[in-house]
Amino acid sequence: MILVEDDLSVLRALRRLIVSAGFRALAFSRPSALLESVIPRADACLVVDVHLPEMTGPELCEALAASGRVLPAIMITGHVDEATRELAQHSHPVAILYKPFSRELLLTALAKAFATRAQA
Repeated sequence: MILVEDDLSVLRALRRLIVSAGFRALAFSRPSALLESVIPRADACLVVDVHLPEMTGPELCEALAASGRVLPAIMITGHVDEATRELAQHSHPVAILYKPFSRELLLTALAKAFATRAQA
């Protein structure tokens, strides 16, 4: 599991939640840190904030795809508006979750992401 969230308290909470559900998690507060890292080739999924300081979540997905690293993505956001929804949908995520979201919603989205990855 790869997490990209610029709000450090949200990033820590997400990481704890994902680890407590039995997943391994790599956490990044900046898209550039992720792009500079080694990304797992198997059993990986991206949980990314739509609005990040360096680039948007969809732009990060495009950058990863351009480098040959395509991952199923779950977009998360605290902005509940049409412009954000349209932006988030640009990268065709498996789910868009609006903060605050429940553990159950996240786990359902993760199951969908891994099912999507298994079909690819």
